[in-house]
Amino acid sequence: MTEEVDPLNILAVDDDPGTVREIESLLSDARLRFHFADTSNAFSRILEAEPVDLAIVHVHSGSESLLDPLSRQLRSSEPPIALIAMVSPDAEAALAAAHLGVNGCMRIDDQRSVARVIQERVALIRENRSQRDALRQSSDIHERYNLLLESSREAIAYLHEGLHIYANPSYLELFGYADFEELEGFSILDLLSAADGTTDLKQLLKSLSRGELPEEAMELKAHRADGDEFIASVEFSPARYDGEACTQIMIRERVEAGDNAELQQEIEKLRSHDILTGLLNRQAFIRQLQDELASPPEGRHMAVLLVALDEHSRLQEKIGAAATDLLIRQTAGVFGEAIDDAMLPSRLSDHVLAARIWFEERSEAESLATRIIETFSGRVLEIRDKSPTVTASVGLAVGGSQLFTADELLAQSESALREAQRTGGNSYMRYRPSTGAADAGDAAQWTETLRHALNNEDFRLVRLPITSMEDDDFLISEFETRMRVEGSDEIIMPATFRPAAAQSGLATELDRDLIQNLIRWLGNHHEEKEDMLVPLSGQSLVDDEFVVELQNLIDDETIDGRRLILGFQEPDVRESVRELQRLISRLGARGVRFALLDVTPDAKVDLVLKNVDIDFIKLGGDVSAALRNNEVARQALESLAAAAASHKIQVIAPQVENTTDLATLWQFGITLVQDDFVRDEEE
Repeated sequence: MTEEVDPLNILAVDDDPGTVREIESLLSDARLRFHFADTSNAFSRILEAEPVDLAIVHVHSGSESLLDPLSRQLRSSEPPIALIAMVSPDAEAALAAAHLGVNGCMRIDDQRSVARVIQERVALIRENRSQRDALRQSSDIHERYNLLLESSREAIAYLHEGLHIYANPSYLELFGYADFEELEGFSILDLLSAADGTTDLKQLLKSLSRGELPEEAMELKAHRADGDEFIASVEFSPARYDGEACTQIMIRERVEAGDNAELQQEIEKLRSHDILTGLLNRQAFIRQLQDELASPPEGRHMAVLLVALDEHSRLQEKIGAAATDLLIRQTAGVFGEAIDDAMLPSRLSDHVLAARIWFEERSEAESLATRIIETFSGRVLEIRDKSPTVTASVGLAVGGSQLFTADELLAQSESALREAQRTGGNSYMRYRPSTGAADAGDAAQWTETLRHALNNEDFRLVRLPITSMEDDDFLISEFETRMRVEGSDEIIMPATFRPAAAQSGLATELDRDLIQNLIRWLGNHHEEKEDMLVPLSGQSLVDDEFVVELQNLIDDETIDGRRLILGFQEPDVRESVRELQRLISRLGARGVRFALLDVTPDAKVDLVLKNVDIDFIKLGGDVSAALRNNEVARQALESLAAAAASHKIQVIAPQVENTTDLATLWQFGITLVQDDFVRDEEE
């Protein structure tokens, strides 16, 4: 990914705006913003309103009155703004430009020269800006590192040729010194000695001066200022202090934790909590999520929320690195006002906080996200001598029947947080998978999209009527689900997402979702008594657990088996004839009927019809096109209809476009039809 470059503001001073437009077109750089001025008042207003990076002036006989005030204002700016002169092809203009002391000069009638000089100056400005940013970042990092040293609970000191040149407060406290002045200049030999009498510390000191450091921690005897002694684990590592090479020493007092239960608890708390905020740290938060997801509460789902202040980098630059810890602590304090400890408040990274909630309804998680936003919105923080007003963004990842791992939920909430910040902040964004990669056939993206859709009830039930040309009272409703892409009007049809579901092993889950949608529909339509055709996947056909679930729904009369027609794709049935026989034997006694779906006119269904008792065949493809343009297809369709009639199987034709096609189907004995020509589908 290319690094985003901040735009540069260019002040162009000329009495002809057309010249400025020509230069802008010539450079063709969207990262350059031109501001036109033709009077001294105009460029003064621009310099006051905009952080101008470069000025260009057209020097000619009519611009004398602008040159001096422009030059003075540019030189008095902080930092001074570079000035490039475009001169008319005469000696007077060149002399006037030289008198100004410009940073670049070119003839206005030499467009290549104009472009080259401006581009070179722009490149130099960007390089200088980059260097300033790097120096500022380096300074911030150095200052932040010093702050971390000062606040660390680890006892850390820096040595030069064996002498102490720095020690943090924890180090001073460990050895009993009030301040560094008491320790400054002491040799490490004054504080440490061999614990077992075999370690030669003088030789160690010589090795340290040569930059030869022990690879493993050493066990040594340490001496406090009051003469007390303790056994210490001592680690050495290379470091730099004030730009000079030195040796870092870290000392830990050895304690038998098993002898002190209270100390053991304190150690565990230190391991699992962030020192600065007191919140759970990232590792502990993830570990807790993993443990809870292994045995989720019945009927409840997990949501993960990530929270970050908006425009954090700009806020950080405003308050300075020295106030970073104070900013983080105050942010955590505001965060704590919106949530409770049961939600596992955590510090996930430098300035990102996290929480999790178990919910029954998704609105509970969304209400929490809203409460966090409202708690932060317009809050005034007190950071030393600064009082910034802040807002925050929240990224929300919602689990559901499809369980995600802790890492997946975190990745989704991080993506949602970035999107919330990208769209302006002060809001929450619930994670929505991208459909772009799914449309392109990305299997992993399809899996994520389908799981997200199952969790968020994005599959909507549609009802497609099937009627008879012979019986006005005949009605079968085929039920299927279509996926609505959240946040848009896009609808994804089963022909698109079902193959992906089969490939990802989610086809049976989609069938379960279809059955649940059907049950809800039945609960709201008690007066409807038509038969129901429900298409299922080949994976469900061979899934004993799914079959038992379906049988139980029929046995407890949640679904009327006498009205139920289960449909399976003809290619799936050819691969699982025995399984279909067992299913028919099991559910046929409960009144359930069966259908072959998407059968093409030339399909070899004879063997299937000989071995299983099918009630319906539903044709696939564009039957109308076959009837109009293909005599072979017409004959195949006629043969299929005859074979179905011999087994007392009714054939259903889709995609019937006109009365001529209806007449042809009638001739073949096909009287059941489904399409908009007959009745609009109902959702």
